Amino acid sequence: TYGYDCTPSADGSSTRLIVFDITDRSAPVQVRSIDLSGSYIASRRIGTAVHTVVADPGSVGPPLETRLEGDRGSCTPALDKVRLSMAYQELREANRKRIEAFRVETSFPTVTDSLGGGNLTASCPNTYRSSLGDGQSFTTLVSVDLAQAAPPKTSTIVSRPGHVYASAESLYLAVPHTRGDAGWYAGYESEDVASDIHQFAVSTDAQATRYRASGLVKGGVLNQFAMDEHEGKLRVATSAGRVPSPDVHSTVSVLESVGSSLNLVGKVDHIAPTEDIRSVRWDGNRGYMVTFKKTDPLYVIDTAVPERPAILGELKIPGFSTYMHMMDETHLLTIGYDADDQGSFAYFTGILLQIFDVSDPKNPRQTHVERIGTRGSSSEALTNHLAFNFFAEKNLLSIPLTVCEAEGDRYFDAHMTFSGLAVYDVTAAGGFVARGRIEHPPTSTGTGYDGASCSNWWTQASSQVKRSVIMDDTVYSVALDVIKARDLGALSTP
Repeated sequence: TYGYDCTPSADGSSTRLIVFDITDRSAPVQVRSIDLSGSYIASRRIGTAVHTVVADPGSVGPPLETRLEGDRGSCTPALDKVRLSMAYQELREANRKRIEAFRVETSFPTVTDSLGGGNLTASCPNTYRSSLGDGQSFTTLVSVDLAQAAPPKTSTIVSRPGHVYASAESLYLAVPHTRGDAGWYAGYESEDVASDIHQFAVSTDAQATRYRASGLVKGGVLNQFAMDEHEGKLRVATSAGRVPSPDVHSTVSVLESVGSSLNLVGKVDHIAPTEDIRSVRWDGNRGYMVTFKKTDPLYVIDTAVPERPAILGELKIPGFSTYMHMMDETHLLTIGYDADDQGSFAYFTGILLQIFDVSDPKNPRQTHVERIGTRGSSSEALTNHLAFNFFAEKNLLSIPLTVCEAEGDRYFDAHMTFSGLAVYDVTAAGGFVARGRIEHPPTSTGTGYDGASCSNWWTQASSQVKRSVIMDDTVYSVALDVIKARDLGALSTP
């Protein structure tokens, strides 16, 4: 879900949505299944309505033959011009028959409900092609009401998949494009990367789902947290280029839906030259953005006046955050990487938990820091926010960890000292206090940390533990091969 080193894509598999009646939780009953030809991209629930995004590769038509077979196409004296002409006429006629026999609807996505109704996407009324070039794939939004037997509502656009963000009223798809030889967007001639933004109307009413509008912004979107809808307008943070390019910089754009267009109403450009975005969080009129090359500037952005977004404050510190969580209205709780400035670059030197006081937006402050391990240390929570579990009611943070440690600056001689789940007591006033750990020894599971190995690329951060749940006085650590339950008052100490 992080998005820095990847382009949103489908895996080629089909998708099945299954609805269960769990009135009797000891004996759940399957009441419905919905088969989608597309590959799963993302889903969001609003009330009892589940909105699922899938992607199909699409098709431009039937396979056609363009070359003659056998000696009919060979260059020999025996093959005269008449025979060659006749052979191509036959080939042309065969291709014409293939085209006439081709059924366009067979290339469309399919949605089949076990409650009946046949293919629910076999017609064109809910299929759209943006005026912005977006390839020949199909991306479909399928909305289902879990509490009703109404057929799914679908809306399809001709587009590759992208990063998905949803509010209570809209679902947005951000699709990155890189300049090529096949033309480019008017008005963006100086940009090498741009993103199409597609908006769909969604709500608690699954039947109200529909395509609404499309627009364009410069640069690429990192992930869902780079987008946010506020007071009817979309705010989106993008980076044009990538470190170490000297031309890389970032932009915050504000878009508004007018008819079928998402129009730019305001932006602040050329933020953090030579750095790119590593994390974003929006809250109310404010946005918080972290960029990085060798240090971590935390920017506070104000969008109270959408036509004139502005940077209010900035804080430069080592390392960078990959995920920012709103601890409360005036504090950010973050996870990321520590870094050691090496002059022209920086070494990542461990995991960094931080608390920032943003009560004064012009002067954000780092108030607490917890450094974990050295180079090679990792956590599923670094690149997947679902592994970051902050339970505000109890002021508890639980995160998966792979801890690697080395002596001094011997970054590449680190060895693993812990694999499992770590639990912290966390408050804005007191910072981080280690509550305890649950050990999950590494196994050969393809995490990048098999045995005692301590190496993995930072955007592919991983750990043996994938998720955790805190219920009452018990914490559950969910690993690839086992689930463990421990009393919060009886955890092992680090």
